[in-house]
Amino acid sequence: MKTFRLIRSKPASAIYNMALDEKIFFRFMKDGIPVFRIYSWQAPSFTYGVSQKNPGREIILSQCAKDGIYLAKRMTGGGILFHNDEITYSLVCGKEDVGEEKEVFVSYRNICAFLIAFYRSLGLNPSFALEGDDFEKRCAAHPLCSASREKYDIVINGRKIGGNAQKRNKEAIFQHGSIPISVDFNLMSRYIRFLPEEVHAGTTSLSQELKRVPARCTLEEKLIEAVKGTFGVNFTEEEEPVHETRMA
Repeated sequence: MKTFRLIRSKPASAIYNMALDEKIFFRFMKDGIPVFRIYSWQAPSFTYGVSQKNPGREIILSQCAKDGIYLAKRMTGGGILFHNDEITYSLVCGKEDVGEEKEVFVSYRNICAFLIAFYRSLGLNPSFALEGDDFEKRCAAHPLCSASREKYDIVINGRKIGGNAQKRNKEAIFQHGSIPISVDFNLMSRYIRFLPEEVHAGTTSLSQELKRVPARCTLEEKLIEAVKGTFGVNFTEEEEPVHETRMA
């Protein structure tokens, strides 16, 4: 059975969270020890994909600065994500760590299987977006992650939940993503220049899908157990690597 490092981070700023994810990725490139990290946010924040050159087209930067809303670039691709009341994770490993041969392309389906297992452990019925009858009609790229619908986005009762993004090379797969406990659309709309109607109608959260949302600590343990069961691994918990102030 493989052993992964487990890091439970304390709430931190967007810049800190994205910098630590990057540090964990490069550390794996040196020592080859997989890492699963669980983290959260000190304040409502936006992250944007590495290929997005001008996030100010979608985000009202002046309002963010006025209200103390943090903004950071991700090392991964994808659109703009709003982070607030959620559980966020990152995973870095090699192909063989998730049961794939080196010559095989590791798909989102394989990596995201632990998320499917997590949602099922809560009594929900998740599926991948491409499995829906209306996928062809609803799949479309959009600068806002919550307004797009990709093949391996996870859907519950026809609505997208959370989002995931990847960075990969020959030696490593890195993926991070969010599991929304609740979504404050009114707060989000204060900082987005145009919030499409499909964001309200087409996305969901745990608080919308469950009659009673378990405590955060319970959700985190269920997520850890889902990773263990899906990939057949044990965890060795370690202290969070400290490399800068949390509110950077």
